[in-house]
Amino acid sequence: MRPRVFSARAGSRKVHRGALLLAFAAAMAASGGACSCSSDGETDASTGGAQGGGGGGSSSGGAVEGLVSLRVEPGTTSVDLAVGEPAAVQLEAIGRFEDGSERDVTDRVTWTADDLFAHVDAGRLTTPSPGRVRVTAADGPVSASAEVTVKLAGEVALPGAPSGASAALDGAPEAANAPAIAYPLDGALFPSNIGTVELQVSRGSAGQSVGRIEITGDFIDFRLVGACDPIPDADGCAMALPADLVPLLVGASEGEAMETRVRLAAEDGSELGESAAIDVRWASASLSGGLYYWRTNGTSLQSAAIYRYDLDDAASPPELFWDNEQSPPLANGQEMPCMGCHALALAGDKMALTFGGSGPSSFALVDVATADIIALRNTDPGGFATMTAFSPDGALMVNAFRGGLTLRRADETLESLGDLFGDEPERLTQPFWSPDGKHLAFVAWQPGENGAGDELYGDTVRGAQILIAGADGAGGFEAPRALVPREQDRTHYYPAISDDGAWVVFNTSRCDGPPGNGAAGNDPCDSYDDNSARLRIIPVEGGTPVDLARANGDETWANSWPRFGPSHDTYRGKDIYWVAFSSRRPYGLRLPGSTDGTSKPQLWFAAVTLAPGAEIDGDPSFAPVWMPQQNDDMADPTGNHIPQWAEKALPVPQ
Repeated sequence: MRPRVFSARAGSRKVHRGALLLAFAAAMAASGGACSCSSDGETDASTGGAQGGGGGGSSSGGAVEGLVSLRVEPGTTSVDLAVGEPAAVQLEAIGRFEDGSERDVTDRVTWTADDLFAHVDAGRLTTPSPGRVRVTAADGPVSASAEVTVKLAGEVALPGAPSGASAALDGAPEAANAPAIAYPLDGALFPSNIGTVELQVSRGSAGQSVGRIEITGDFIDFRLVGACDPIPDADGCAMALPADLVPLLVGASEGEAMETRVRLAAEDGSELGESAAIDVRWASASLSGGLYYWRTNGTSLQSAAIYRYDLDDAASPPELFWDNEQSPPLANGQEMPCMGCHALALAGDKMALTFGGSGPSSFALVDVATADIIALRNTDPGGFATMTAFSPDGALMVNAFRGGLTLRRADETLESLGDLFGDEPERLTQPFWSPDGKHLAFVAWQPGENGAGDELYGDTVRGAQILIAGADGAGGFEAPRALVPREQDRTHYYPAISDDGAWVVFNTSRCDGPPGNGAAGNDPCDSYDDNSARLRIIPVEGGTPVDLARANGDETWANSWPRFGPSHDTYRGKDIYWVAFSSRRPYGLRLPGSTDGTSKPQLWFAAVTLAPGAEIDGDPSFAPVWMPQQNDDMADPTGNHIPQWAEKALPVPQ
């Protein structure tokens, strides 16, 4: 079986700290919203104040007679924030009047803050989140501002922390006892809804059993103390960062500096060691929609199944959507054939499935809400379709079959509307229709040339290049152009386009990379499960491809099948996109990885931040995070591939 898939999702949804701070918002329920004035320092009546949005505030209810200028004291200050209670600081507004006198007008001016969840009442700022808050006092055109740095501080004992653990970790660490953080990866950026994050640590000394996570930075000086629980079959242990701390970590992540270290020691304080620092952050942006992925136990294709993960309810585990027992027989009578090459309509309501592998290529169009087959083509032994891409509205689809692309209606008729790009001299496969409907990307290759074999299935495409054609979203296409041209000893494949139609992420593999060791596709650069596969990105209009180095890592981890999330958000002034992909990199100390394809792949998410309309400046990616709950049994993990991302995960029919 040679599963390959192509889908995406349109739309953009902004996720703000409001959803993250609900636990703290109750304490602020009395706050009222107000328009905001803001300026730097003191502003007098002749220059006026700049209007802008902000958090809650209090109003003086009218102008202060004779007021010439204002200043806020202190102009710069800081305050510590403890877990579970908002930080508070008192500011004063000092007014200068026409007669030259100065008076306290704190209770007579309007107070606002530039943070939506900060509140100011009569100069008293309260906020449930770390960060930097600009507080403004204003009366008509006269305003002044102060800057308050809010830092998450203190120490929290995790459940089950041994008595005296904190004191045991206060000594001077020995370099010989230094532990090492195996997960998270240095440079990782977590989405806000990933839940509890486990820190996996390689011990520096055999007796180390208690630990302290220390996170320091511009907006944080915080520690978590507890037992470091042994990890089976590994010389290491794990501690958890609870999910309810994520809103605070999101705020702290806005600082320029933020570092995480771990101290480990024996319970009596001996064998104390401290790890090197890593940079790990959290974004307010969340993962959303539904991820449908192909899963196998790695021993038999008859174990293949499609699982659905509802990222809008990420705490719930993935659910089985389809297994081989639901698959219709092949033309040769074979019952319960393996299924794969699944593709999703953008709304997540239709799925295309191929049965029997890329050779037989029987086909079904499935209603995701009911798991019923809308249309089936399984009587022709010559096959019907191998890979599919849906139009943005799900009414049409492009099927790839034996090196050609065909436009069809995505309904019970499967009516052919014609073959596409007949003037192209090469064979075509792996289509991807952009969520905005404006482009169709696909792969072109020449069987028998550039090291490619003669077969036309389209899932082994050595020496391939990526083409892209303009589209009207309704079945009209322009002549294609080369987006990622062919390179010697490389192959380019698996294109996917972002929800806003701006970027194309894809795979490139090297012909001098490690060969595969499976039942098929063992050429090192034929695109089929290539060990040297790396993620790259390019503007949809063209340019120079950029390697997503931090997402890829330094080894041949087989980073394959990239797919953008159904929406993008913002992070520190740039657009943030989430990319799902499969990889054989190790998951810390829990699961081993492999550079030669001998371990089972897992699903990962990597953030990519890009400035709209600007050239890519360096590597825009972050180190990836492992998708939680993807294995029923961590002692016997499944092979998880081909993440197809839709706008919504429909309930699994019972």
